[in-house]
Amino acid sequence: MDLGFPWWLRVEHFLNIIFISFLVRSGLEILGTYPKLYRSQHTVPGTSWAQFTVQDEPKHKYYTVGGEDSNYSPRISLPGRGLLGLGRYWHFMAVTGFVTCWVIYFVLLLVTGQWRRYVPTSWDVFSQAGQDMLAYLAFTMPHPVDGMVFNALQQLSYGFVILILTPLVILTGAFQSPAIANHFSRITRALGGRQVIRSTHFLCLLGYVAFFAVHVILVFMHGYLHETSKMVLGHSNNPVVGGVIFSIGLALIVTLHVVATRWTLADGRAVEKLHNVIVRPWSNLLYKLPARMHYDRSNITGKDVGIDNTTHNFRGSGRPPEIAEYLALMANCYEDDYVLEIGGYVERPMTLTIAQLRELAAGHSQTTLHHCVQGFTSIGRWRGITVSDLLDLVKPLPGATDVVYTSFQNMGRDDVLYEGGTYYESTPMVEARMPQTLIAFELNDEGEIPAKNGGPVRLRLETSTGFRSLKWLERIEVTNRYDIILEGRGGFFEDTDFYDRNQLI
Repeated sequence: MDLGFPWWLRVEHFLNIIFISFLVRSGLEILGTYPKLYRSQHTVPGTSWAQFTVQDEPKHKYYTVGGEDSNYSPRISLPGRGLLGLGRYWHFMAVTGFVTCWVIYFVLLLVTGQWRRYVPTSWDVFSQAGQDMLAYLAFTMPHPVDGMVFNALQQLSYGFVILILTPLVILTGAFQSPAIANHFSRITRALGGRQVIRSTHFLCLLGYVAFFAVHVILVFMHGYLHETSKMVLGHSNNPVVGGVIFSIGLALIVTLHVVATRWTLADGRAVEKLHNVIVRPWSNLLYKLPARMHYDRSNITGKDVGIDNTTHNFRGSGRPPEIAEYLALMANCYEDDYVLEIGGYVERPMTLTIAQLRELAAGHSQTTLHHCVQGFTSIGRWRGITVSDLLDLVKPLPGATDVVYTSFQNMGRDDVLYEGGTYYESTPMVEARMPQTLIAFELNDEGEIPAKNGGPVRLRLETSTGFRSLKWLERIEVTNRYDIILEGRGGFFEDTDFYDRNQLI
């Protein structure tokens, strides 16, 4: 069989240069907002195995995760300047193209018999690959395997990248989705946990970068015009023509990156619209994967990182409200004074104290993994009542579509990192009705939720990234439209930054 370089392989090669380069740059943007890698799912400060920041962690004081980011240059990351939401948009758009290309490529390899170019059919290939390595180190060019377009070392390295590294990067990327990781929680744990998965995903990125560097070196060693002509024309009979066309293609890719970066920094909402067209059709399918996590009580202790105080172990994010009403509740220990208002588009509006919430919850609890959008995780045991049970009590009217949650927190007043007004979030009814969407009033069996973690009462959305699990909950309102509230995007960060309301990935 003459393997050669069929047209579809050449097209996929060019498209993958685009998608992988966008994945790497947008991936660096995501990494930069929490530039630390951990083994433990508790991400306790000071226990990371790698970090990519020059910032020192504050000592002996409370600080939020929002202060741990590093703003990488737009020359390196996409789009740069710490714009995580826009980096996520580009990452997910590139993922859509990359995974689609890989699936098509894999099917074509099987159907056409081209899988032979990557899969050795003899053990002799491995010993020959060692000899090829020695040849390269001696600056001589090894010959292709009989009947192949590659030498043995190339065959094994390309096969590893396409058939092992790529499925691994897709798998570890998928299991960073809160919806996927928390629905298939046993697989998440079997893979080592969310932070091991995140670290492995980063190592895959390094693998691609290393492969790219070596690949480019070998292209020049074998002859730039000769090799690039194969990937343009399918042969090396016209090396100058093929080399020129390939060089123009590379220049166009560089131009595409420059245009994408400048466009994103100039008009983030336009990028958001493009993302919604490309990504939402498949990301909305993840609403069919409700969380079903049930970690053991021992998972929350943090003993793997030398911590026994479970409440201190659960990372805080955001600063507690400084309004007089909330401070008075805190001073009086919440229990007798706090009242949760539930109303809006319902038959039976009501108010509930913590004691009443506790009675209605009837001992219900869930031990779940928290996914911060920046990248940190913590495991906590939450006691509370499901939003679905509360909705059954207040009886939403026909046509009710969404649930809106309002916090005591005012971002412009309470957190120096942000501007804006009251913090709020909203969920479509399908998300509100999920079995682990919870109104929580106790963390880790310690009687209450600490202020830094959103006490006295907070929302838990276990299929979504963490900022949507609203803290310091003041009231709940059922509506038939969320898009007429403030900027109409469904939440504080959705309104003021570049985050999709669908945070299932």
